[in-house]
Amino acid sequence: MKVSATISASGSGFAPILFQGDYAQQIQEAARIGFEAVELHIRDPNRLDRRAVLRSIKEAGVVVSTIGTGQAYVDEGIFFTSGNEEIRLAAIERIKAHVDFAAQIGARVIIGTIKGPLPEKEPERAVARARAKDCLLECAEYARESHTGLTLEAINRYESNFLNTAEEARRFIEEMGSPVVGLHLDTFHMNIEETSIERALRDNADRLVHIHLADSNRWAPGMGHLDFPSILSTLRDIGYEGYLGIECLPLPDGETAARQALGYLQNLLSEA
Repeated sequence: MKVSATISASGSGFAPILFQGDYAQQIQEAARIGFEAVELHIRDPNRLDRRAVLRSIKEAGVVVSTIGTGQAYVDEGIFFTSGNEEIRLAAIERIKAHVDFAAQIGARVIIGTIKGPLPEKEPERAVARARAKDCLLECAEYARESHTGLTLEAINRYESNFLNTAEEARRFIEEMGSPVVGLHLDTFHMNIEETSIERALRDNADRLVHIHLADSNRWAPGMGHLDFPSILSTLRDIGYEGYLGIECLPLPDGETAARQALGYLQNLLSEA
């Protein structure tokens, strides 16, 4: 298991991203601190200086684990469950752009908040859920053609009302039946939604392809009350070989949080 640092363009200091700013520079910074992998959160890959990013990745000697897509929903309001067809199509095309870039660098594409919210009542709720499924299936087929994987993230009830638990996300993935869509879990969200983080990991081991780590307070691992020795032990037991993406608040600042997360997790991993 390798530890991956989250990077995005400049934004809110309260976003759960370690490094914010110019992608090429922040990739170099993550590598300088000791990260072997990075997770790039990108609003629109078509507006990205890909050449500079690719050059920085090569020079830094890191790999890109995953591409985050949530900024397209947060900043532009495009999402799969929308009742507006133009908005749904825009979300699909944006994910396809993410897939194109991910295919260049061998990364997976995260499907999180861009799936959108559900209406509170039926039958509108079921209709919106079906829209999300259709959109994601189109994206999955596009990703399959370029041999790129997607990760569907379970997000807690205070940030989304759609696919909150590991079981809910797993059932949705199984309904789709696409081989390129895997389960994505996050310890911060799991601490809210699951009765046992370890049990949820074990129950969904065969679908788990990516995991985000943050402590109970969304600070870096080791700064709250989550039992990370037990969590990492469980991941070893289930044979998880994916990345440990650090999606935590950059507090007290990004570099300090990055060093705390990396050092703490490397110590735990070395004890195996």
